[in-house]
Amino acid sequence: MTLRHIEIFSVVCQEGSITRAAERLHISQPTVSVAIREMEEYYGGCLFDRISHKLYITPFGQRIYDYALRLLNLYADMADAKFSFDRLRIGSGTAIGKLFMPTVVKSFLSLYPDIQICVNVGEATRMYHLVMKNALDFVIAEVVDDISGLSHHSIQHFPVVAVCHRSNPLAEKAVVTAPELAREHLLLRELGSHTRSGVDTYFQTHNLTVVPMWESYSVQSLLNAATEGIGVSFLSLDHVLAYGSPDLVILNIPDFRAERYVHVCYHKDKIFTPLIQNFLDYYVQSTKALLQEGIKRYQAEHAGSTYSFPQL
Repeated sequence: MTLRHIEIFSVVCQEGSITRAAERLHISQPTVSVAIREMEEYYGGCLFDRISHKLYITPFGQRIYDYALRLLNLYADMADAKFSFDRLRIGSGTAIGKLFMPTVVKSFLSLYPDIQICVNVGEATRMYHLVMKNALDFVIAEVVDDISGLSHHSIQHFPVVAVCHRSNPLAEKAVVTAPELAREHLLLRELGSHTRSGVDTYFQTHNLTVVPMWESYSVQSLLNAATEGIGVSFLSLDHVLAYGSPDLVILNIPDFRAERYVHVCYHKDKIFTPLIQNFLDYYVQSTKALLQEGIKRYQAEHAGSTYSFPQL
């Protein structure tokens, strides 16, 4: 059994086809077939069910695939060890990539001018698949997918707040209630997001059924819509303050409590170099400083605000 067998097997799993695996590896189909047969003989089990000329990985095959990914990732890390100590490959969700990552990366590079940083911003699930292929060191995102071999831990959490344009009558109220919010055009995150779940739970506890006027995966889209005065949006406090529009007012809703968590996600066998840990620590410190600056700016622009900022 060789590393080449494991590489071929992994590509077959990813492609779901001997033909496509052979094309991707630039080898013949018989070579791929022989490698799979030799692995099945070596491990004494069937790796794939072959039904109507299609391959379906078996439970035993899935277990071997999990081990194969670990081996290949460790091998890649070992082969790349010389470069990994002065290189960062960062993935992030779209909101973090737009609102925070540029500022953090720029200032981090000023501290470490000789390192190489590669940033990939996009939909979190795509980022996680890049992590599992060892194409990224880690991902900073809100959403965490249930992917075998993907580990994560929370590094930050922020309150979710309701915001509207300063011209909205609710902006003048000392306290806003659930029924008043339910009568507004609501601009909400997509179903399934942690933020949306907290908002839906809030209205459900008040026996209110709401249908959003605007629904979006994009935080930027919701912030833009709220700034245009279209309705009320529920978003993470750090997003609102980073956006920095003086026309947005945070509503005081005493009985609303929801939080958004930020996670760092990585392959469970990933070895964190000192540079990776330094960046993660710096990211948390820098975004906290940006939040404090945003709070001071908001309080100066909205001296009469009744919203009470939590201790962060």
